[in-house]
Amino acid sequence: MNKIIVVVANNNECIESLKKAGDSIGVEIKSEIQSDGKIINELSINDIKESTSPSTAVLFAIDGDVEEVEKIERFIDCEYYEVEEQFIKNDAKSVLQEILSDLN
Repeated sequence: MNKIIVVVANNNECIESLKKAGDSIGVEIKSEIQSDGKIINELSINDIKESTSPSTAVLFAIDGDVEEVEKIERFIDCEYYEVEEQFIKNDAKSVLQEILSDLN
């Protein structure tokens, strides 16, 4: 079964680090950027719901609280994780592996 992690991040650097790490361990990353109240590459509700099965999760790699995420209602009933960007910059692969071990 494919592993998919939906990512909401503040910048493209964070997403690219996660995609590179995901490629190395067989995890697909679907992502959007949220910064300064704007959403770039917005994921639809269908994108999110299709991706969030028991083998998937949502990762919020943002500055601030999850409650501040734009259109947060799209993520209701999703298994989610919050991680500070610095942890992703330091070792994105370990962040993904920890999420995957929690899902199994």
